[in-house]
Amino acid sequence: MPRATFEDQGKAAEFPAGRTLLSCALEMVVVISHVCGGDGACGTCRVEVIDGWDCLTPPTPDETYKELERPHRLSCQAKLIRDVIVKVAKVE
Repeated sequence: MPRATFEDQGKAAEFPAGRTLLSCALEMVVVISHVCGGDGACGTCRVEVIDGWDCLTPPTPDETYKELERPHRLSCQAKLIRDVIVKVAKVE
């Protein structure tokens, strides 16, 4: 199973492939904003991918519409394929 690591919060766990980073974060009790509840509408659940950009599903239209660029992803849209290391991004 892929491992999701939230480097800034010192938390990591294994999850089935296909799980969103947001669902992983919530299960690990990672402090991450998600105002819209994970619908990809608000953009507050941003993470910075430290390692494993290609270990997540490709960016969705919700992410490209918000003009997110590498290394940032919306955790509600990015799904695990293989091990990834991220940190919660500060939203201005």
